[in-house]
Amino acid sequence: MSYTPRSLFRLLEDIDAYRLLLPHIQRPFVWEPHQIERLFDSLMRDYPIQTFLLWRTKEAIRARRFMQIVDRDVDLSTLYDLNRSADGVEKTFVLDGQQRLQSLHSLFKGAIVDAAGKPVEAYFDPTADATSSVEGDVVFQIRWSDRRLPSPWFRVRDLIERHQNGNALEIADAFNDELSASAPVGDDQKRVRERRVRATIAQLGGLLNHDKYFWVDELDGVAKSYPYRHVLEIFVRVNSGGTKLTAGDLMFAAMKEGWEDVETRIEQTLDLLNGGRLNIESDLVLKALSLAHGEGAEITTSKFEGQRGAELLQRMEESWERSEQAFRELRDFMVHSLRLQSNRVVRSYNALIPLFVYLYLHPKPTEASRAAMTAYFHRAQLFGWFGSQTDSILNVLSGIIQKAGPTFPLNEIRQYFEERRHRVDLTEADLSDARLRPLLLNIVYSQSFGESPFDVSFKGNEPHIDHIYPQYMLRSKLGLSSQEINDIGNLRFVGATDNIRKRAELPASYFTRLGQSAVPLDRHLLVKWFADDPSRLKFEVDTYADFRTKRRAEIWDKLQTALGTHLTAVTP
Repeated sequence: MSYTPRSLFRLLEDIDAYRLLLPHIQRPFVWEPHQIERLFDSLMRDYPIQTFLLWRTKEAIRARRFMQIVDRDVDLSTLYDLNRSADGVEKTFVLDGQQRLQSLHSLFKGAIVDAAGKPVEAYFDPTADATSSVEGDVVFQIRWSDRRLPSPWFRVRDLIERHQNGNALEIADAFNDELSASAPVGDDQKRVRERRVRATIAQLGGLLNHDKYFWVDELDGVAKSYPYRHVLEIFVRVNSGGTKLTAGDLMFAAMKEGWEDVETRIEQTLDLLNGGRLNIESDLVLKALSLAHGEGAEITTSKFEGQRGAELLQRMEESWERSEQAFRELRDFMVHSLRLQSNRVVRSYNALIPLFVYLYLHPKPTEASRAAMTAYFHRAQLFGWFGSQTDSILNVLSGIIQKAGPTFPLNEIRQYFEERRHRVDLTEADLSDARLRPLLLNIVYSQSFGESPFDVSFKGNEPHIDHIYPQYMLRSKLGLSSQEINDIGNLRFVGATDNIRKRAELPASYFTRLGQSAVPLDRHLLVKWFADDPSRLKFEVDTYADFRTKRRAEIWDKLQTALGTHLTAVTP
């Protein structure tokens, strides 16, 4: 192993020339713009950063190029270099430092794709005063833009492109001249500003050209023996701390050694399950696969070591078609039965894993089993069944499912949680729990009308919880308490834009107007007597209390159906 300094300019050149590559065991780039900014700020303030760990080898390892423009939606398969991946071809892989190197490339030579899908470049203000910062603050802030910004913003890429042959003093003087023309100040302020600009431009140039800021450890697998298995162990260890890789990422890395296509298949599975709306991560897929193959939910790289590990990977690969079918059935169930369209109505995605295990063992379940599966999932979310000791719970539930046969074992699962003093049944008090309101209303809407209120084309129009009788009016005009006002009987989901338009309009007027526009009022009011004639929604204490009580009862009945109360009746 050699420990040597290297200039950033050389590192960036090696990235562009494909001399510095990423092995297939590396996860995708995940840093957010604010993390890139903090890295830049740290370097500009002369804070040290960690060493990069490289591996030089001629082994046949799938080699992935860095992105020229950072795009989170990039298809990783388009970045693989088959020629460089071949056996006998020398290449150098980054084992530790991908996030930092990709970030530095985006700052000095590349760009990132913003939320609107446009490539944007990095600018910073060289006049910033590092001495006046509060500890922890970012001094040298980055502004990302798709067009050139005026002074005092300096385009970081200009250091390589526009000022490639200039020295730091010349660049600083030219920038100071631009500042004097665009933002004239007094002589004293000008001198202070010019000193800051010279210092920051000198620091920026030093970062790029000097070899004292960046150090690399290189495992030389060409001159010495560093086989892939040994390097994988090093990779796992150096990436096991901090915020770098999750346990799932490390297990994923171990799997890639023996199953070449696992990366593509799991990425496709995540895209399938998330559907562009959810945030399910690879850990869930890995736990599900491990449980389905009888290996427990715990995520460890040791599962794929030795002969047993090789056999497990072989079984997973050979049965992938069956696993893929179960994941597809799970996605259909999530869409058509659970109506999952938003992270706001999911407290734990781990509750999906037992459903996968069941579908893996018993594809195409009956309607009765689908109802039991729905009831199980809703109960798991409402009562926090996966709040702690998740892996142990998943192992037990997987065992229950495997022993139960073709019918989904809702009663047995309910009994397991009840014995461990978890809540298993809904109570009237739950209807007043503010934390549960989004989940409860989503269940009611989804079960009643066959679609999720979160299934909106415009994300900014995701539903708000709205008071049917305006809370301000109930409090100020009728003198009601917060408990009476915030009762679930008075709450509904309504799109954000519609909620803004409604303001404090009284329900008789508001719903009469909606009814005249052919809006189905029963979707909001639930109680047919009021939906048939919204003029009955008079603004008075007795009418409000009657409406709230009747609507609360409707909600309760719908929840009991959705939670499968009739399915969990215990036989004496």
